[in-house]
Amino acid sequence: MDLREKMLSMFNTTSVKEKFAMNCQLLMSVSYAAMNNANVYLWAEKDLHVYVRMLKSWGLNVHKVVCILPKEFKKVDDVEIILPEELFADDTPRKFFFVAVTDYQVENPQAYWNKIMEAISPLATHFISPLDKVIMVFNNEKFDTDKMFYYQSRPKELMKLFDLLADYTSKLTLYHYVESFVTNCVYKGEQISTRWKYFFGGDYERLYKHLDGECWINCGANIGDTLFSYFSWNFKPKKIYAFEGEEKIFKILLGNLMLLPPDKRALVEPINEIIDETTDFEKILDGNKCTLLNADIEGAELSLLRAMKKIIQTDRPVMAICVYHYKEDLLTIPEYIQSICPDYVYYLRKYTSYYAHWKNTGEMVLYAVPKERAL
Repeated sequence: MDLREKMLSMFNTTSVKEKFAMNCQLLMSVSYAAMNNANVYLWAEKDLHVYVRMLKSWGLNVHKVVCILPKEFKKVDDVEIILPEELFADDTPRKFFFVAVTDYQVENPQAYWNKIMEAISPLATHFISPLDKVIMVFNNEKFDTDKMFYYQSRPKELMKLFDLLADYTSKLTLYHYVESFVTNCVYKGEQISTRWKYFFGGDYERLYKHLDGECWINCGANIGDTLFSYFSWNFKPKKIYAFEGEEKIFKILLGNLMLLPPDKRALVEPINEIIDETTDFEKILDGNKCTLLNADIEGAELSLLRAMKKIIQTDRPVMAICVYHYKEDLLTIPEYIQSICPDYVYYLRKYTSYYAHWKNTGEMVLYAVPKERAL
């Protein structure tokens, strides 16, 4: 089976590759539910497909999923999603609840969960945990974690991206990235040292022609790490615009810039600004032509590209854009670039993650290269 066929077949799987860890309290709860032939309810907002398949893998009868927020899908595999108000009209016997606790964005999490407990308790539910209240299943993914359903339900769009990518390494990287969500496993593909990020595919692999006199917009300059990396390769830029929106981080950036030799420091213009679609890059560039653009700005990458639409079309920079923050980024970012510059060449490379999230899916970078700078 070739890689394209493997990619297509992956969308049809409903199994998971990882064996889920189970502590003693969770083992008691699962065993209790199984002994009583319980109808298991999952109360959760994120990772629904992961949790349903996890519970099923332990032989439990997952009867319903309860969500406070409406979802774009009505079922998780074959399990119906209901709202809390529907739960009270549900007279199914032998209810047993597993509650998945994640990073709920509420002002008072304790009060929020107390309210849920008050609502569920009259339904003769059973909880076993260290506090005899609720099973807590934590997830450490940083942003949108409902990627399993999103990717599995979009084979056409993902295969379009697969065919758009310029080399086998990019296609294999895409395969392993999607696999990590669809089958709930760690990222199993090659990971390149972060030292090469934005400038090389790894081991000096050239993905685009490097220029002397580059005018680089560095979005998400952080403490200056990418700037120092750039200079360490002995590149010779004309100008670097270093954007960092976090004020505390920006102060560290300013301090680190003082470590650069004066001739290099003079090339860097640090900018403390949060980038969105209203950012006036033409004013910032002040007549300079942008030739290189990178972005790791916590999910605002598409807003950046929209703000720079005219500049991208006119200046045709090489772009190295992170596509891992939100589930849509992997599709919408290349789609948008292709819609405004149809003759770009695309590569996908995975770098080692800064943070040790168990899936290791961070630092996925899409390279969009104008044909005149393609290799």
